[in-house]
Amino acid sequence: MTVVEAVEDKAGAIGLWKTIVHILKNLAPKDCEYIIICEDDHQFTDRYSKKILFENIDKAKETNADVLSGGVSWFRDATRVNDELYHVEKFSGLQFTILFRNVFDEIVNTSFHESDAADYKICELTHAKYFIFPFISVQKDYGYSDVTPKNNSSGIISDLFAKSSESVNVINKIINHYNYKVGATPGFSMETYSNISIPTFIINLPERIDRRLHVLEQFRDKDEFDIQIVEGCKHEIGAIGLWMSIRKIVESALNNNEDIIIICEDDHVFTKDYSWEYLLKNIIEAHEQGAELLNGGVGGFGMSIPVSQNRFWVNWFYCTQFIVLYNSVFKKIINEPMGSSDTADGLLSNITSNKMILHPFVSIQKDFGYSDISWINGKVEGHIDSLFQNAQQRLELNRQKFENILSK
Repeated sequence: MTVVEAVEDKAGAIGLWKTIVHILKNLAPKDCEYIIICEDDHQFTDRYSKKILFENIDKAKETNADVLSGGVSWFRDATRVNDELYHVEKFSGLQFTILFRNVFDEIVNTSFHESDAADYKICELTHAKYFIFPFISVQKDYGYSDVTPKNNSSGIISDLFAKSSESVNVINKIINHYNYKVGATPGFSMETYSNISIPTFIINLPERIDRRLHVLEQFRDKDEFDIQIVEGCKHEIGAIGLWMSIRKIVESALNNNEDIIIICEDDHVFTKDYSWEYLLKNIIEAHEQGAELLNGGVGGFGMSIPVSQNRFWVNWFYCTQFIVLYNSVFKKIINEPMGSSDTADGLLSNITSNKMILHPFVSIQKDFGYSDISWINGKVEGHIDSLFQNAQQRLELNRQKFENILSK
């Protein structure tokens, strides 16, 4: 163990980065495979043992790891590799970090700016990133931070690690709950469902003629959808009007004893990946897995966990231009109150934990240059397209990562 005097800088993040670079350039033994960099707020958890540490270092080495963290305060897109090792796309917290030699030069030769953060920068520079769980390291909460000003308050750090741990527990629960399905549904035949059409309700304000013409064109010659234009409920807060419209549709579906419905907004666009067989197969499979909501395409989401080759479980999502709702969620929607700061996608995310996203998407939103719901969607040109593209890319990376782990 070597205690290193930190490089000081008026920007704490720059000082930390300079210190890491100094360690890699001047202090790391030339023949070492990896080093551990430890900050002075590191604290071993009860889970720590020498055996656990070195077993996971060996497992990470087998995957040509770049980085292995003993514990993270936040993460995005984590995939379980085995009982204790998790691949992660992005994380925060460098209080106990194993850096492998193959990334030393990359870190040393990278420029670092005041707006950067050391943990995010390392994530940006590396590909094979992992953490150990249960965590063997957390940060001691001193009530202040030398690097991150927003953490200058007692209890924040402890809460971050607690929430991060709970998120990993959720991942494990979902993986254990759903059976990852590969291939065709046994006995599935399009001939069996040749006469089926799904009740599809399209929300449209009467004055939005351009949108109505657009969405009707999307469904032209698609007899698999029994479409009905529903006049959208008006409210000074657009999100509340949308929720009122959704609830009105669901009440009607419940009264008509519908098993399944599709709710569609008038900016919906079918993607090149849409086919009736693809959609129907996934609707049936999602129902078999207990889904209450299947989203045809989203602009954003939180955690995503593959539950089949074409479906992901998510903890939350946004964008509701094409959603499949199953009968089991109808009453939950009808009974859910809405506050002035709520959104329809936020409420749907909270109402049920059994929600999935279809991927590749069958639906995205057309950018009309204005939005009846979200002001930013009408103010920033190209904003909608970039949201859906980024969401698709994240899901694709997560799916590839998961299937690579399965193959091993």
